[in-house]
Amino acid sequence: MRSKLLTGDSAKKNFIYQFGYQFVILVIPLIVSPYLTRTLGSRALGIYTYTYSIAYYFVIVAMLGISKHGQRIVAARKRDLLKLRRTVWSLTTLHIIVSIAVFVVYLLYALLLSRSERNVVLAQGIYVFSAVIDFTWLFQGLEKFKTVVIRNTIVKVLECICIFLFVKSPDDLVIYTIIMSLSTCIGFIIVLPQMISTIKPIKFTISDVMEHIKPMLVLFVAAVAATLYTIFNKTLLGILSDVTDVAFYEYSNKIITIPRTFIVVISTVLFPKACKMAASGKFNEMGKLLRQSLIVNYFIGFGSVFGLLAVDDLLAIEYYGSEFAICGDIISAMSPLILIIGLGEIMRSQFIYPLKMDKAMVWILFFNAGINLVLSSILIPRMGVFGAVIGTIVAEIFGLIIELYICRRYIKLRDFIRMGIPFLCTGIVMCVAIRLISPALPQNLSSLIIEIIVGAIIYIVISFLYCYFAIDEAKQIILSNVRKLKEKMVRK
Repeated sequence: MRSKLLTGDSAKKNFIYQFGYQFVILVIPLIVSPYLTRTLGSRALGIYTYTYSIAYYFVIVAMLGISKHGQRIVAARKRDLLKLRRTVWSLTTLHIIVSIAVFVVYLLYALLLSRSERNVVLAQGIYVFSAVIDFTWLFQGLEKFKTVVIRNTIVKVLECICIFLFVKSPDDLVIYTIIMSLSTCIGFIIVLPQMISTIKPIKFTISDVMEHIKPMLVLFVAAVAATLYTIFNKTLLGILSDVTDVAFYEYSNKIITIPRTFIVVISTVLFPKACKMAASGKFNEMGKLLRQSLIVNYFIGFGSVFGLLAVDDLLAIEYYGSEFAICGDIISAMSPLILIIGLGEIMRSQFIYPLKMDKAMVWILFFNAGINLVLSSILIPRMGVFGAVIGTIVAEIFGLIIELYICRRYIKLRDFIRMGIPFLCTGIVMCVAIRLISPALPQNLSSLIIEIIVGAIIYIVISFLYCYFAIDEAKQIILSNVRKLKEKMVRK
C-alpha cells in the first residue's frame, strides 16, 4: 500500500502552508528583535552573531550538500517506494556519519581553540549537533510542506516564549544562545518518528551510498561558496572591525530578510515541481513557471526596496532603539539585495539546479565569493559595515548576470527587464508619496505605521490594476479566484 506521505500536497496547499509559516516567522522577529536589542544590546548580539557564523560553517560541512541533492533525488524517485526507501536510508546513513564526525571536530575546536566566549561557542554546539537529525530535505522532496511548517511554527512560538521568560540582560547571552540552538534541535527531533515510521528502514549496498557522494560533493562546494559571501561577511566584520558592527549588520539584514523570505517560499515550493518538469523534458512549462515567479518576485522586491527607502531611519529607531539608529542607513544600502538575491534564487531553483547544472553553479558561486572576499577585505577596514554591504551587492549582481546568461534559452534579457519596469515605476511612486507625507507627521511609531499602510495601499492598488489589465494570465487567475469566492458565498 502506498504511503500517504508519498503523495505530495498540491502546489496551492504548499504555498498556503509556506506563506502561513512565513507569516509566523515574520511576526515573531517583529516582536522579539526590539526586545533583544534593548535587553542584550549591540555587543552581546554581536558576539552571538559572530559565534553563530563560525558554527554555521560546521553545519554546512555536516550537511554536505544533502539539502538540494536530497530534495532533487527524492522528488525524482518518490513514485517507486522500494527505490525511495533505499535512497533515503543510504543518504541518511552517509549524512549521519559525516555530521557526527563534524560535531566531534566542532567540540574539539570549542574546547581547544576558542579563546573568548567559550561558553557561547559551546552552546552553539547544540546547533551544530542539530545537523545530525535534519531531514527537512525528505519532506520537501516529497512536497509535504505541512509537516515542516507545523514543526517550525511550534518551535518558533516556544522559542519566542522562552526568550521573554529567560533573557533579561546582556549577562543572559549564554541562555539566549542555548534557547536558539535547542529550538532548532527540538524542531528536527519532533518529525523523526514520522520519518522513520513512513520511510521504513531497508537494507542497502555500499554502491547505493557511493552514488550520492559525487553529486553531494558538488552541491557541498556550491554551499561553501555561497556561505563565503553571506555568512563570511559577519566573520570578517568580527575580525576586521568590531563585534558591534556585526550586530548592526545582522539586525539590518533581519529587516531585509523579512520580504526576502516570501520570495524564498516560491523557490522552495516550486523546486520539486521544476525538478519533475526537468526530468520529463517539459522545458516550455519550466519557462512559463519561471516567468510567473519573476512577476511575483518583482512585485515583492520593488515594493520592499522602495518601501524601506521611504521609512528606513524612522523604522530603525522605533524598531530597534536609538543604539541601533545607524541601521537605518545600512537598511537603505542593503535593500537592493531583496530584489537581486530573489531573482538569483528563482533562477537557481527553477532552472539551474533542476537541470543539474551544478558544476556551472559552483563556478558562479566561487566567482561571486572571490569578488565579495576581495572587496570586503579591502573596504571593511575603511568603511566598516558599509564595506561588507558593497562587497555583497557587487558579488550578487555579477552572479545574477551570469545566471541570466545560463538561462538565456528560456528567458530573454529584454523580457526579463521589461517585466520589472512597471513594478519599478510603481515603487518609485509609493516612495515619493511616503516622503511627501512624512514631514507632516510626528516622528513616532504611529507615524511609521501610517506611512507603511499608505505606501502599501498605493503600491498594491497600482500593481493590481497593472496585472489585471496588462497580464492576461494574471487576469485569469484573479477572475478564477473571484468566481470561487462567489460560489462559496452562494453555498453559505
